[in-house]
Amino acid sequence: MAASKTLEVPQYYAQRDSSTKHGNRMCFSSTCAMAVKFLKPDALKGVNADDDYLKAVLKVGDTVDSSAQIKALASYGIRGSFTQTATVEDIKREINEGFPVGVGFNHHGPLNATTGGHWILIIGYNDSHIVCHDPYGELDVVNGGYPNPGIGGKSVKYTWANWLKRWQPEGHGHGWMMTFRSIVKPTSNPPQIRPSTSSTWPGEDASVARLKRIAELQLLIRKHTEELLKLNIPPPNNSMKSDV
Repeated sequence: MAASKTLEVPQYYAQRDSSTKHGNRMCFSSTCAMAVKFLKPDALKGVNADDDYLKAVLKVGDTVDSSAQIKALASYGIRGSFTQTATVEDIKREINEGFPVGVGFNHHGPLNATTGGHWILIIGYNDSHIVCHDPYGELDVVNGGYPNPGIGGKSVKYTWANWLKRWQPEGHGHGWMMTFRSIVKPTSNPPQIRPSTSSTWPGEDASVARLKRIAELQLLIRKHTEELLKLNIPPPNNSMKSDV
């Protein structure tokens, strides 16, 4: 695994300049909007295009809801995947593969008693720091909070040693993360789960499906045999038999 890598993610959205009433709470949306702009450069236009992305989110839920974010991302042709069990290795792998990654962490309180909830887009890392676009500005990683909201959030660096205490307060393997991939065709509406056309419903064991098919064939044979008897035509001697 590479020791360091930083992606070229030129677009930075500052959440507090929003023309909506959600400016102080739309970090998740601004973070996802930056990922959309990176993967689909023509999908969002203008310095406040995270407001447009936010509208797509609010059509299906709330800005703090990961499921609403996933549906909104799909409408732009992006597949979002959310987990609460991410690791440092997961972050580095995404960056190494060329994808920025959204992460949620505690942004309030000192390192030994972190609280809150905030999202940023990690665009790079090295041995000592993460490099990120923080939509609220530059975090005081040690003490918590933002001394100068709205300032210094583009390509800001936070030390692994301090930031990890905010991202994984419960220990290794408990990080909140959203990954992003392009999909071929955007959805005009939130994705819907379509019923399967297969006779085998999800989770049904193959042997059960096979027995069901055999029963259907036996019923069909019986029906045709009864029709032949009504016509006084003897049924063939080599009638189909079950192989079980």
